[in-house]
Amino acid sequence: MNLANTPNINLEREIFDYFFSLSLHEISHYVYCPYDNNTNFRLLAAAIKGGVNKFYAPMVVNLFSDLVIDSKNHEDFEKIMNWEFEKTTTNLLSEKEPHELSSLWKLLVLSYQHLWNIQVIKIDENLNVLNKMAKKICSIVLKNVDDESKWENKVRRISKMIKKILKESCSYDDNVDLLPKKGKKGGRGQYGEQMNPIQTPEDVKETFGDLSEIKNPNLVKSGGTGGQESQGPEDSFMQGTAEELADEINYNTFSDVMSLYGYNDSMEILSSWYRGLAKGILKFHIFEKKPGNALPIYPTTWRIGDPIEDLDILQTILASPVVIPNITTRKWVKRKGPGHNVSKALPDMMIVIDSSGSMDWNFLKTKVTGRYHVSLLAAFAAMHYAIEHGSYLSAINFSSTVSRQNWTNKYHLIEKCLLRYKGNSTVLPNKTIISLAKKADRPSIILIISDLELSNWKQTKKTFLKLQGMGHKIIGFFIDGNPKILDHDDFQELFEKGARFFCINKLSDLIGLVISEVQNEFEKRENPSK
Repeated sequence: MNLANTPNINLEREIFDYFFSLSLHEISHYVYCPYDNNTNFRLLAAAIKGGVNKFYAPMVVNLFSDLVIDSKNHEDFEKIMNWEFEKTTTNLLSEKEPHELSSLWKLLVLSYQHLWNIQVIKIDENLNVLNKMAKKICSIVLKNVDDESKWENKVRRISKMIKKILKESCSYDDNVDLLPKKGKKGGRGQYGEQMNPIQTPEDVKETFGDLSEIKNPNLVKSGGTGGQESQGPEDSFMQGTAEELADEINYNTFSDVMSLYGYNDSMEILSSWYRGLAKGILKFHIFEKKPGNALPIYPTTWRIGDPIEDLDILQTILASPVVIPNITTRKWVKRKGPGHNVSKALPDMMIVIDSSGSMDWNFLKTKVTGRYHVSLLAAFAAMHYAIEHGSYLSAINFSSTVSRQNWTNKYHLIEKCLLRYKGNSTVLPNKTIISLAKKADRPSIILIISDLELSNWKQTKKTFLKLQGMGHKIIGFFIDGNPKILDHDDFQELFEKGARFFCINKLSDLIGLVISEVQNEFEKRENPSK
């Protein structure tokens, strides 16, 4: 706590009460709001959806969370909190003229006056507009304040209301980085540099702390308040909060929030977003058949010489209370029951993805669209399921040029290869596919995702036949493909040799696809006699 900024207080009891109130406020952020990364991430995204620049989003969230926690704490510590607030604000008012105070400071003070039903500054005609806004903000906050499911909508509404005031009151520093720094505490919040280019007004800092800080950054890049180092692609924050919320937030907003958390690598952010979207979309279940147990069909006479374990005592006694061998003794005639499927390990997999111009990839304001977007979802889903089951993967990203990744079990290397969109002509890299296939430790699945607008189909067909001769399984997903093309003699020949191709016209088709052909082919490779 920054004791140098303490108002003119002499009594020891008052000093204790003053800093008790400040401590109560700060600790309550970790009790009520936002209190965890998941909540904080959602609220930051909601603020951005409300229309503010991403750098203003922490200010909106902190304003909202301050009002939430102080409304709850005020129920138990009304006198201390009223007194501390009056001390802090009147101390500032004694030092500055009204016109020297920022609109944001006035709005915050007026909000607390409505929140706690107290009066620190008088309402005159110059404050009418701000006072109405403050009253509306408190109404939004207090209505069903304990219902966390409504918090995001509340933050979005408040963001829309105050974005103009934030721009008027705050300054922008182009020389400031984005990563959090350690800072000293003072006032009702934190004073230290937060590495946010938005500079909070000094009067707001003195009374309410630095609203631009990000509360609860449990994971901090490059040593921040948590003093932890980033773990790179296996980052727990990436695999936890970020991926969980990817399918709820559009990419632009997701990227903005990630940058506030200190992530500035666009490839890393995009990988995390697709990883979250793809979780659970596509499942490859590989099974092998196991014989079933014998099932009883009907009872018959057990005779001396039959295996003793076949004798059914209960049926024998039911037939006659007097046990007479060869006459009343009973056994069951049995036959083998149906086999059952036991899960097997997934084979290794090569992902071949088409990033030509016809596989468009569009980043719109509210969503990402295009054939390549659907392709990436399919590729990410298959990739992560395979890796979770111990498989190795390789990847080829092709257009008129080729990117490749040799066999590995490190998914971030595969992701990096897949996300290199090229946007040129469509030429399947047959030599590269054969080269990687030869390096595989065992017959593998070769997953091809394209729109099938290939300019070298004749050579491609020869490559497919050669791969099949090497024992590899070819599965093709053709985005927006015409199913009639699969009736062509070339495809029928590949089908006869075990290849499988699917025309996918919408994501729901892909999600619901059960690749039973893969399962059957795996059984044939593992059990050639079948």
